[in-house]
Amino acid sequence: MNNQEVIFDKLKDNEVVKEILLNQDHVGNLFDMEEALVLATAFKQDHKSRLIVKKNRYEAQQLFQRLSMLEENVLLFVMEESLRVQSIASSPEDREGMIYALTKIVRSDESMLVVCNTAALLRFLPDVEYFKENLIDLKVDQTCSMKELRSHLNQSGYAKVNYVDKPCTYAYRGGIIDIFSLEYDYPIRIEFFDTEIESIRFFNEQTQRTIRSIDSVEIGPATDILLTNQQIETIKEAVFEKLEKEKKSLVDDAKDMLIDHVEADMRALENHDTDAYLYRYYSYIPCHSILDYFDGQVVLSSKEEVEKYSKQLNEENISFIQELVQDYKALPKYTMFHDLYVLLKQQNVLEFHEFLDFDHPITSNIFPLEKANQPVLNILQDIGQEKVYFALEKEDKKHIQNILLENDDLKLNVEFIDPIFYEGFVYEDIRVYTKYELFYRSIHRAKYQKTFKDGQILENVLELEKNDYVVHEHYGIGQYLGIVQRVQNNKTKDYLHIVYKGGDELFVPLNQFQLVRKYISKEGVGVPLSQLGSNKWEKTKEKVNQKVEEIAGRLVELYAARNENIGFAFSKDDALQKEFEDAFEYEATPDQIQATEEIKREMEKPKPMDHLLCGDVGFGKTEVAMRCAFKAVSNNKQVAFLCPTTILSMQHYQTLKKRFENIGVNIALVNRFIENSRIKDIQKGLAAGTIDIVVGTHKLLNKNFKYKDLGFLIIDEEQRFGVEHKEKIKEMKNSIDVLVLSATPIPRTLQMSLIGVRTISQLNTPPAQRHPIQTYVMEKKGSVIKEIIQRELSRGGQVFYLYNRISNIYITAKNLQADFKDVGIAVVHGRMDKEEIEDTMVDFANGKYKILVCTSIIETGLDIANANTIIIEDADRFGLSQLYQIRGRVGRRDKIGYCYLMIQPHKELTEVAQKRLKSIKEFTQLGSGYKIAMRDLTIRGAGDMLGASQSGFIDQVGLDMYLELLSNAIARKQGKPIEPKKELKYANVALDGFIPEQFTDNDGDKLEMYQTISKISSLKELNDYQNRIKDLFGKIPKQVKLLFEHKKLDLFVNMPGVKSLKENDTQVTITMNETWTKHCDGVKVFEAMNEISPKIGLRLTNGMIEISIMKKKKYTDLLNKVIQNLQENDYASR
Repeated sequence: MNNQEVIFDKLKDNEVVKEILLNQDHVGNLFDMEEALVLATAFKQDHKSRLIVKKNRYEAQQLFQRLSMLEENVLLFVMEESLRVQSIASSPEDREGMIYALTKIVRSDESMLVVCNTAALLRFLPDVEYFKENLIDLKVDQTCSMKELRSHLNQSGYAKVNYVDKPCTYAYRGGIIDIFSLEYDYPIRIEFFDTEIESIRFFNEQTQRTIRSIDSVEIGPATDILLTNQQIETIKEAVFEKLEKEKKSLVDDAKDMLIDHVEADMRALENHDTDAYLYRYYSYIPCHSILDYFDGQVVLSSKEEVEKYSKQLNEENISFIQELVQDYKALPKYTMFHDLYVLLKQQNVLEFHEFLDFDHPITSNIFPLEKANQPVLNILQDIGQEKVYFALEKEDKKHIQNILLENDDLKLNVEFIDPIFYEGFVYEDIRVYTKYELFYRSIHRAKYQKTFKDGQILENVLELEKNDYVVHEHYGIGQYLGIVQRVQNNKTKDYLHIVYKGGDELFVPLNQFQLVRKYISKEGVGVPLSQLGSNKWEKTKEKVNQKVEEIAGRLVELYAARNENIGFAFSKDDALQKEFEDAFEYEATPDQIQATEEIKREMEKPKPMDHLLCGDVGFGKTEVAMRCAFKAVSNNKQVAFLCPTTILSMQHYQTLKKRFENIGVNIALVNRFIENSRIKDIQKGLAAGTIDIVVGTHKLLNKNFKYKDLGFLIIDEEQRFGVEHKEKIKEMKNSIDVLVLSATPIPRTLQMSLIGVRTISQLNTPPAQRHPIQTYVMEKKGSVIKEIIQRELSRGGQVFYLYNRISNIYITAKNLQADFKDVGIAVVHGRMDKEEIEDTMVDFANGKYKILVCTSIIETGLDIANANTIIIEDADRFGLSQLYQIRGRVGRRDKIGYCYLMIQPHKELTEVAQKRLKSIKEFTQLGSGYKIAMRDLTIRGAGDMLGASQSGFIDQVGLDMYLELLSNAIARKQGKPIEPKKELKYANVALDGFIPEQFTDNDGDKLEMYQTISKISSLKELNDYQNRIKDLFGKIPKQVKLLFEHKKLDLFVNMPGVKSLKENDTQVTITMNETWTKHCDGVKVFEAMNEISPKIGLRLTNGMIEISIMKKKKYTDLLNKVIQNLQENDYASR
């Protein structure tokens, strides 16, 4: 019997376990871990399925976390409690988890424990039999048409996308359907041959490449709004009947509004939409509940709380439906959940209670252990001689074993067991400790979670979409309208369709796409279209070129000066550095590790470093900076950490204090809150060298601050300092190592062009702990706002309320105060003086206020861990990057952040505003700061690095071309030769392929294929890419094969020795150049060609061998054989 079994064996005789097994209802007042232990022990004995109902989602999740470590067959089935929140803000993770649980319950024959919340118990669910019909099994060689499968996926709630990258979506291209089903970790690719399934394989959703083939697959539904066509008809009849009655009592406008809403909802039902708000139509038909799916005992934990919560649930949701009715958005139908008492009437129910039973108090005698609040060594010393179990992960176990080895006097009777216990407990003579009771700051070793994708870097943002503005190298700025096919000389080809000023059109063959690039400029800048046939564009390019020459000159001088100054070369890392880095309480992301290494390498060089570290808000720039600061301190150098605002300096100071505690590093803070006497002491300490790190605002740039040996300067958001401060910083940069932190992304192309001027690292991976910010766009309503704020306050959080008009900001705050009488509310706006703003912010950060009503002044760099909800009024008035930055203020820790974008009810949004709100809503992934803020921020980033005057010039030619001009100019000034672009030769043959609609109708795919084929430089690459296209799209049609064939010929023409490949009406001719001809063995060539076919002609013209093939039947096969022969054989004469 292993140790875990010993513990469970002992628990078998526990009084509470016996009560559960005997189905008695005297159990009460259990804490989380105790409840998990007794339920798991009972299950291990009687293997009886149980549905454990907790009052709300949070409690259900807490119990599930503990139970699922003790027992394998445990599922979590939870729902959003409020229909209001769900209809505007349904969390995809919640929905996916719930459907996954339902599918598991239906498919599994094993007994299991299911933990749910009251809302999930009472919720209407689809008909069980229909749910089972929607579970389909697919096998290789099975007969199944693509059309049927697509229609099935639509009905089962899968959303159609171009490429599958998240659960519950599907895509189809050519002869392939990709599906991301919840049952598997990877999406599935199904390839068809006519109406038969030819292969099924898993693929990686990030690379879209096949992982491995499988024989069969099970696919379940992707939504809980599953209605049969018959049910939809029943709902429609009932709804339209009710609508007729309601219409009689309404005036015209109201009547029209109600009819519009109801009809739109009915259309959505007919289309099998899965929007959460459609749930309310379940109330028109008889519905099932979780108890129809699950066969087992129901445990109410606790009965009193579940009853109270079900009542509250109904009240809240009725008030929500009433609002919809008053706004003429819904018909009055109020029953949205099953009745608790009716539902449980026929069930086998076990009741736990909120408190102990007064007459029969039964206790488990399982008690919690105190959480760690001191260093681990002290805790181990306090444990004493009795036997203890440590349930720890490998890393933590090693850590404890090392401590025990180093401290011989610690005589512990300890046994290490698998980490199956979420937290420690005591039961009779058993004491189990976990990381929470042993480590003061428990180390969160969370691995990256698959649900969130890393933010993509800039490259992909430059994808062209219809109506984007583009720049054509020779013709200037136009608007791209899509890809069209045109027939010329009986050949079909693909063209980019671009329109210019005055409606002139330009058709660019897709194989010349490299002349066209996306025009990126600041948001809100009007785009002037160029005119075809005028020389204005050439003049604009010249003007910008002159300006670029000046900048390049400045940058190159700066670089030369820096290289002459000899700085300090820091020593290589030692054991102390490693220990400091390992003590980080989260797991560092790969980017953080790479950036740290890059910066430390620069520090080890003898010239002064000027390094820029870019990373999205909250991606761990500070940790990287602290690792480098530690390196400086351990080299006996002082570190200054410069922040743009007082509040940021305080936050960085707190972070540094916490991170450097127990290391003996002396850290000081300088800002206006520090009294003068203390500042004088700090100045003395800096001069004497007793202070190692000083954090502060621009006060640090004051000449009274003298350092004994300053070696490292960290600057947060350099662009936010004033001009004279920047000059001062510039002086410092000449002699010491400087690290600048910025949340503004710097375009990749700019990085390349500035190589040698300054070094740059990027952080693009979100830390493991962070969740994407849930973002919702909705109409402004007092009741909704109230509910959102209550929701945040009830989890102990704080709220930002963004109202961007100073004139009414105090009225807004007053209205909120009326709703929340005893909650502290503060106001911050840009006209308050700087010090008052900072005082208020500090109070907010310290929790004195729970709600901060503010203008967009908060968009820059404030980190308040506990504020995880932000409400933005009139969100349609903000720019995209501004919204992105503001939204980054929440969700900075392991709590999920919520961002609500409010617009005025009934307001018609402009198309631009709509697009903007849509994109911010879609970018819930982290790191998409890069993607979203790309257009706008890229310009800002470029401006920050090149000086503000640039953005005007960037607008004139677009960012891409501007950066190319800049990089050429820098290379010229540095005296580097600009490599002339190698002129590629093309095979002059009429093998013109195109991409037919039925293969893919997506312009992005077409463009990418042309772009990739054009960049390929070897036959191996071309074959790999052809296989990849086959993997993605299935069988390749003839027209697309021609594109690959043509590229093969292009690659051949660019081989050494080949002069050209041309065709005329009667033949195809390969001409080898003079050098090749001079050195070749003509007889050997003649024999080889004759062997392939006697019809191949050979002759010598102007000292060059010409090989010609008549254009008769299957002449291309002959051509390929000749080319293959020339590529594989060496005909040099010996």
